[in-house]
Amino acid sequence: MLKWLKRVIYTVLVLFFLAVGIFFAIRNPQLIHLDLVFWQGPELSVALYIILAFTVGACIALLVSSVAYLRSERQIRVLSRKFEKARDEVDALRKASITKELSVGKE
Repeated sequence: MLKWLKRVIYTVLVLFFLAVGIFFAIRNPQLIHLDLVFWQGPELSVALYIILAFTVGACIALLVSSVAYLRSERQIRVLSRKFEKARDEVDALRKASITKELSVGKE
């Protein structure tokens, strides 16, 4: 039920940030040379350089967070296996205990 609301909110947010980016690009048409220590960029608008910086930053953040996500997924799988093994061991001990009690009760 809330899936449609989530999609609407995401759509509104994407459209909002797109509008802000377009407005920013229109309001900042100045051309600049980006001069880094080892690289000199072409002459582009300030808005384009800022949008590129945000895009590169978002991609790097996505990459770093995906590494953390994959690590946590791996840890969940390892812990799930340990839990299953411990649960099987406890079940086996319970069955052995019940079997022992029944055999003692028959004597």
